[in-house]
Amino acid sequence: MELSTLDEHLFKHTEIEQIQLTEKMNINELNLPYALQKVPKIPKEAFFLEGNIFINKQQRFSYTPAHTHDFVEINYMYSGNCTQYINDEKIELKKNHIIVMDKDVVQKIDYIGENDILINILVHENFLSADILFNSFQSHSIFSEFLLNAIREKSAYSNFLLIDVSENETILSVLRNMMVEFFNHKHFKQEIIKHYFSIFSYEISRELEKRAWGDTQNITNRKIMEIISYIDLHYHDISLDSLAKALKYNKNYLSTKIKQELGKGFFDLLNDKRLSVAKKLLRETEMTIADITYEIGYNDPSYFYKMFKQKYGETPLRYRKRP
Repeated sequence: MELSTLDEHLFKHTEIEQIQLTEKMNINELNLPYALQKVPKIPKEAFFLEGNIFINKQQRFSYTPAHTHDFVEINYMYSGNCTQYINDEKIELKKNHIIVMDKDVVQKIDYIGENDILINILVHENFLSADILFNSFQSHSIFSEFLLNAIREKSAYSNFLLIDVSENETILSVLRNMMVEFFNHKHFKQEIIKHYFSIFSYEISRELEKRAWGDTQNITNRKIMEIISYIDLHYHDISLDSLAKALKYNKNYLSTKIKQELGKGFFDLLNDKRLSVAKKLLRETEMTIADITYEIGYNDPSYFYKMFKQKYGETPLRYRKRP
């Protein structure tokens, strides 16, 4: 599929759409237990088998009952319009509007018809915590702070961002290319989509900052972003002591604060960063495993092997050899 045939692909009736159109009923394709729960949670296992980003078209000719989920969801109104309810707040989504939903919001969607093409972009928290948290978001922008809140395990924050991107052709182009890449099922699909998503995220941040939409002066978020930025720059030789000294925090307070705000400890964050860099070096350089071990801050290659396999389910060498 090419960009020129994206419309044809999206407007073509799926099997479920045809049933919903003919039978005038909603098909519960995920078999959510509505009989047992008024607001069931969508299992993320249904979407992230191939990678940390999943894209699909919302099935038309029906409504979507109330549900919740433990991943970030981005809805892009490609064509037409629809009415959504986020935590019972009514949202009118028009063409080229984007709504970014935090984990655990309660969402439902009114009936959508023939010309209403709604695209769902689902993002696993693993992607946000490793690839996005360290590599893409250090601008202290509204969008980065929103995603920072979204990955907190015990955050009371449940919200959404509504953004009109109808005049931002860069964002629209990135979204279209990201969809084409996902629907094509080619090699390196997830890697390419990851880079598209990073560009999309930066552009959304620019858009939000340009409009000065919302309050960006959350002191807690700024402090957490400062911590993340410091780990990002000094991951190869950092310790909790050196981090606390550099940022003028009490060591024990800092350790507790990181755990409370990000749902994981300092050493987990540090390992996330180091292993993320290791993946990049394995793919993009011919450095030996030993050299990579010392480059990212570990002293023992066997420990690096252990940590890499524990996080990614395969050894560094197997990862490097993967097509």
